[in-house]
Amino acid sequence: MMTMINNQIHIEVIKETCKQSEMWEINNPRVIAMLNNIFKCIDDEEILDDESKETFTNIVFSNLIIYSRYNLK
Repeated sequence: MMTMINNQIHIEVIKETCKQSEMWEINNPRVIAMLNNIFKCIDDEEILDDESKETFTNIVFSNLIIYSRYNLK
């Protein structure tokens, strides 16, 4: 289950998701910080309504899950 605060994924959830990847490109502090910042930017964006923020957050987080867990060829 995803932990969200104001359409933002908690940093610990991001860290745990990144740790599931064997790829150093995903499982590193810079990627974790970048994703955390992306989620903060989505949440802070005044132009987007709450539904749009939630959709955008889910799309970004879903991509993180896909790229951290699955071998994409």
